[in-house]
Amino acid sequence: MASGSGRGRGRGSGTNNSGERTQDYYGTIQPDLFVRQPGEPKIGSSGRPQRCFANFVPIEMEKADYSIYQFHIEFDPVVDSKHVRERMLLHENVTDEIGCYHVFDGMILYLTKEWHQNQEIEVPHPNTGDLIKVIFKQTNRFLLDNAQTINIFNTIVRRCFDEMQLVQLGRHYFNSKDARNVREYNMSILPGFETAIRMYENQLMLCVENRFKMVRRDSMFDLVSLYYIKTCNGGLKKEMGASQNNRQRVQEKMNEMYGGSTIITLYNNKLHRFTRLDWTINPLSEFQKDGQSITLKEYFKIQYGKEIKHDDQPIIVSFSYMVLDFRISHFYFQISEGKPKQPGEPPQVNYIVPELCFPTGLTDEMRKDFRMMKEIAMYTRLSPQQRLQETRKLITEFHSNERVQACLNYWGIRLADDLANVNARVLKSEPLHAEGTKKYEGRNAEWARGVKESGIYRRSDMTNWIVVGPNSGNSGMLIQKFIGKQKNFEFLKFQISFSGESSRLGSTLRVPIGDPMCVPIKGVTPNDYLEGVKLAIKQVAGETVHMLVVMLVDDNKTRYDSLKKFLCVECPIPNQCVNLRTLAGKSSDGGENKNFGSIVLKIFLQMICKTGGALWKVNIPLSDTMIVGYDLYHDSTLKGKTVGACVSTTSGDFTEFYSQTRPHENPTQLGNNLTHFVRKALKKYYDNNNNTLPTRLILYRDGAGDGQIPYIKNTEVKLVRDACDMVTQRAAKINNKEHKPITLAFIIVTKRVNMRILKQGASSNTAINPDPGTVVDTVVTRPERMDFYLVPQFVNQGTVTPVSYNIIYDDTGLGPDKQQQLAFKLCHLYYNWQGTVRVPAPCQYAHKLAFLTAQSLHGDSDEQLRDKLFFL
Repeated sequence: MASGSGRGRGRGSGTNNSGERTQDYYGTIQPDLFVRQPGEPKIGSSGRPQRCFANFVPIEMEKADYSIYQFHIEFDPVVDSKHVRERMLLHENVTDEIGCYHVFDGMILYLTKEWHQNQEIEVPHPNTGDLIKVIFKQTNRFLLDNAQTINIFNTIVRRCFDEMQLVQLGRHYFNSKDARNVREYNMSILPGFETAIRMYENQLMLCVENRFKMVRRDSMFDLVSLYYIKTCNGGLKKEMGASQNNRQRVQEKMNEMYGGSTIITLYNNKLHRFTRLDWTINPLSEFQKDGQSITLKEYFKIQYGKEIKHDDQPIIVSFSYMVLDFRISHFYFQISEGKPKQPGEPPQVNYIVPELCFPTGLTDEMRKDFRMMKEIAMYTRLSPQQRLQETRKLITEFHSNERVQACLNYWGIRLADDLANVNARVLKSEPLHAEGTKKYEGRNAEWARGVKESGIYRRSDMTNWIVVGPNSGNSGMLIQKFIGKQKNFEFLKFQISFSGESSRLGSTLRVPIGDPMCVPIKGVTPNDYLEGVKLAIKQVAGETVHMLVVMLVDDNKTRYDSLKKFLCVECPIPNQCVNLRTLAGKSSDGGENKNFGSIVLKIFLQMICKTGGALWKVNIPLSDTMIVGYDLYHDSTLKGKTVGACVSTTSGDFTEFYSQTRPHENPTQLGNNLTHFVRKALKKYYDNNNNTLPTRLILYRDGAGDGQIPYIKNTEVKLVRDACDMVTQRAAKINNKEHKPITLAFIIVTKRVNMRILKQGASSNTAINPDPGTVVDTVVTRPERMDFYLVPQFVNQGTVTPVSYNIIYDDTGLGPDKQQQLAFKLCHLYYNWQGTVRVPAPCQYAHKLAFLTAQSLHGDSDEQLRDKLFFL
C-alpha cells in the first residue's frame, strides 16, 4: 500500500523556470516538526548582499515517481555481524534475484522493483562456509515522498562510501589511506566525512562536513599490558611500580585512566564506552548462544573471523548506551548492570576483548601537550579554502567512480557538480555606547581597545574590598603587584606614580576603588583558604563588602568549589577568584608577564560586572520588552539530574539581569521549572520598572536537539504562555486595570550544527570566512521552520560555525528581519569578553550560570546575588 503525506506548503511535482520537472519532497519531513505556517515569509531584508557557498550538494531526482519496496530480513542460524550480513546479501545467489544496488541497513532491505513477497535463499557463511538461510519478508511499499525516504537515501550515500573504500567508524566514514601520523603518541588522524540528506528550502540536498578521528595504534591490550603483570604467554612482563603486582590496583588504575573514554572495535567498526575491566572473564569464558555453550574466542572466530591470541586477558565491560552489534547477556554468571537500550527492555552489557579494540580521541595528558595539540590542529582545523577543496574533491570522486554512479543511477539520484550557492546578507556593525554620549565601534567584532579608551557605560562601587591569599614568596609579590594595578585605576583618590598606560585606564574607567583589606593565609589547602575568607568577613562584620578577591595558587577544583559554594550560597558576597599562575611570567621573559596590565584589566572588568556595573550597551529600539535566556548543564554530583538556568533582562537598556536555577530529572520537571522561571522573572521586571510588566517577551532556548522540538512546541510554549497570562491577570487585578496579554517569541538556539558558510573570494575557486553579522535565511534553511543562520563572530583560524535560530512561536509582530537584527545585537552584550559571542548574551549568561551551579554550587545561589552577574 503506497503511503506518504505532507504538510504546510504541500507536496507534488511542478516545473521550474527552465521547464524541467521538479518535486518538493515535503512528505519526507516528520509532520510534528512543522512550525511554519503556509506562505509565512521568513526572509529578511537588512544588510548588504554577500555571495557565499554552503557545504551542501544539491540533489536532482532523475526518477521521481517510483515505489520503494521494504523487506524484513532474517538469518537462520542468526548472524550477529552486520558486516557479514551485508556480504551475504551481495552473494551471487542473492544478487541474481535482486541485483547488487539494493539498500540494506543490516535488518531492513529496500528495492525499487517489486519482488516476491516472501522468499528464502541459501547463502554460504563467508567465514565458515556453512549454509545460512536468508529469509525475505515484504513489509511495506511507499512512494519517495515519505519520511522513510531520507533514511534510505542516507544509507545509499553510505553504500557509495563503501564503494569508494572508505572505512566506517561509528556513524562517519574515513579515509584510512590518507591518515596522518602523530608519532609521539603512536596515533593516527583519519580524515573523513559526516553526511546527511534531507529536504531543505527548495530541494533535497546532501550536507557534507569534514570529520577527523584520532585512533591509537596500540590496542587496549597493549595498554593494559603496561600495568598487567604478564601477558598470556608469559613472555612479556611489565610491572607498574604503584601497583606492586596488585591486580586490584591495576584494575582501579585502568578504570581511572580510561573510564568513560571511547574505544573502537575494528571488526565491526563500532564505538563503545569504556566502563570497567572485569578480571573474572577472559576469552575462554562461555556463554549460551542458540542453546549451546560457546567461548568468546570461538564466537569471534566464527562471527568475525578474528583469532584471539591471548587467552587470559581481562574483558572490557561496556554499558550499552546505543544499538551495537555485539551483545551478550547470558553468561554463566548474572549481569544486571547497564542502561536499557529502549524503554522497557532489560539492561544490556557489551563484552569487548582488549586485543580487538583501540582507544580513540585524546587523553588529558595529550591535551596538556601544547606541541601535540598544535600539530593536530594543523590537520584538523581546516580553513574555508581547504574545506572548499576537500568537498569539491569528494564530489569529483562521486562522479568519477563507476560503481558509485551505477548505484546512484539505480535509485535515480544525481548529485550536482558543485556546492550550493547562497545569497547571504551582512548586517551592519553595532556601535557600543559608553557613559554619556561616548560611542565606539569594534574591529572584526572585537573592541578591547574601545573599552580602554572610552570607559564603561555604568559604574559600580568598589570602595570596600578584600583580598585573601598567601603572602609569602612569589605569590605575595604578585598579589602586591595586582593590588597596585587595581589602585592605579583610581586616579582621583590616590597620588601614585604609575605609567602612562595605567593613568589612561584610570582616567577613562572612573570606577571608585579604595585600599583593600589584605588577609594573608599561611597554607594553601582548601580549608586554609576557607578559614581565611571567614576571618576576613569576621573582621569587617557589619560593613558592606563590595568585592572579595581570592588569590589561588592553582586551579584545584576542590578549593575553588568550596570557596564558590560558601561565597555564593552560604555567605553571599560578590567574589572574584584569581589564579596566580595567570599573573606569573615565563622564565624565558625573566619572570615578568608582558601582558600583566591587560590581564588585570580583564579581571577588573569582571569585578565591575559582579558588583552591578555594565561595561557597554548597544541600541535596541524595543520598549517594554523582556529578553530571557535558558540553558542546561548536567550536575556533576547528582546522577540523572540536570540544572536549568534562566537569565532575564530587567531594564529598558538591556544591561541589567536577573538569574535563577533549578534542577530537573525529566521533561515534565523542566517544563514546570520554566513556568517558575518566567513568573519570577516577570515579577522582578515588574518591581524594577515602577510596577509595569513588559508587553513583549522574547525567550531564547538553548540546549535543545531536533528530537525535542515537538515537545517544546506543544508543551513548553504553552507553559510559558500560561505563565505570562497568570502574571498579567494578577497584575491587572491588583492595579485595577484592563488585562493586556504579553506577546511571546520562543526561539530555539542551536550551536552544534554541521552547516558551514564560506564567503566567496575574488573568484569562484576561493573561499574565506564570512564577515560578522552574516545571515543566511534561504536555500539551506528548512521549509518546515521559521529559521535562519547567523555568524556573529570573526574567526581567523579554521572555519567559523554559524548558529541556528528556529523561531517556533512568535506573535510579537517583529517579523524575520527584526528578529535577525535583534539576535545579532544581543551577541554584543556579553561582558566577559570584549567582543561578540556565538549566542545572544542572556543565553551565554545562562550557560555560565548553569555550569557554575552544576559543577561547583550544587544548589541555588543566594537571592542577594541574583541581580548581579556573580557567575562570570
